[in-house]
Amino acid sequence: MSASTSRNNDRYFNQLHKIKYNMLPEYDLFIFSLSRSDSELSSVSVALAKEWSKTHRVFYIDKPYSVKDVIDERKVPGLKKRLKAILVGSNIYDEKKFPQSSFIQVTPRISLPINFLPQGAAYNFLNRYNNFVVNEVIKKIIKDYDVKNYVFINSFYPVNTPVISHKIRLKPLANIYQSFDMISEEPYIAKHGIKAEFDAIMQCDIAIATSTGLCDIYSKKVDKKIHFLSNGVDYEVFANAINKPYPMPKEMKGLKGPIIIYTGHYSNLRIDYELLKKITDVFKEGSILFVGTYDKNDIDREHLSQIKNLYFIGPKPIESLPAYLCHSNAAIIPYKKNNLTKGVYPLKMNEYLAAGIPTVSTDFSDDIFLFEDLIYLSSSHEDFIDNIKIALEEEPQKKLEDRMQRAEENSWRKRIQKLEEIIEDFLKINT
Repeated sequence: MSASTSRNNDRYFNQLHKIKYNMLPEYDLFIFSLSRSDSELSSVSVALAKEWSKTHRVFYIDKPYSVKDVIDERKVPGLKKRLKAILVGSNIYDEKKFPQSSFIQVTPRISLPINFLPQGAAYNFLNRYNNFVVNEVIKKIIKDYDVKNYVFINSFYPVNTPVISHKIRLKPLANIYQSFDMISEEPYIAKHGIKAEFDAIMQCDIAIATSTGLCDIYSKKVDKKIHFLSNGVDYEVFANAINKPYPMPKEMKGLKGPIIIYTGHYSNLRIDYELLKKITDVFKEGSILFVGTYDKNDIDREHLSQIKNLYFIGPKPIESLPAYLCHSNAAIIPYKKNNLTKGVYPLKMNEYLAAGIPTVSTDFSDDIFLFEDLIYLSSSHEDFIDNIKIALEEEPQKKLEDRMQRAEENSWRKRIQKLEEIIEDFLKINT
């Protein structure tokens, strides 16, 4: 085992020595997610891992690369670094370091691309291999790190290892399944995910969902409590948009003001492109800036690249986003109102609040009304345009303190504390 691993173990045991949970067992965290730990997008599971690793030892098991992934991403630097782990199962551990914490990134061996298959014997047979790949790496973690107790979290990847297999000798103290999107509305994962998610919720010990909409839907389908655990924010990072004098990012230099910004993934599933086009037309003297990943087919189909004051600059590390926010005049969430967004509690909402930026949003879900006193909610395209005008004229300090205070109340540390309470309540009954 490496020196860094040994130091990580020492740090873990020193920290746990100071933390006593009413004599309940101390435990490590195993997080297995649809989102890989080096994803370009802000990720719920990565945020939980970063925050939880301040007090616990955390192993973040990345979604296995399939044969197709390896071919498609063969030139991506992150993949090249992992090839030995993917192809032969060596060098599977990497310590991901952050200013106040670190967790162990774990790369499983290569898996099979089977999503194209219909439900049936062939899919089920091949999926057993994909589950085997993850089970094997879990066994290896337990052995290599001398794990005594752990909690397992499957974060929105129900088709693979929704709960720990009976073939793994050391059982988790609790199996947790987390849902953070309406799986039936996500075309790729819905094919096998709808049934798999239902099964995952039925099999797990603790089920959590990131929106009240998802909680309501699943509470009607299963005889089990669905815990509401909404998305949080890395408050210290995004409050820097106010607290630090960031230089203007190079992509923003030369942009005409006012600058209206959106951060995160954008696709036809969520973004109301008709509304977006109206925004670019009304505010043609300004600039509309999109920071994040996107589907190029959407851009081409909607002819968005032809709009002169609309800028797509791709994804940026989460630590860089405050610089873009602090040099923008207003933020927008121009979501459609549909079955997908009905179950969304947007990660970016608390990020915008922490940055203190005036925000305009459609009223796409019940949860967005939790912020109606701090943002500008819009029920129509006309309302949205009018609210942008109001936001751009807002006094800089008008709601700044209230926005930042709400964001701090919604920090990832607060979310972890609530989840720990849920786990503790379960353990008190079941240990």
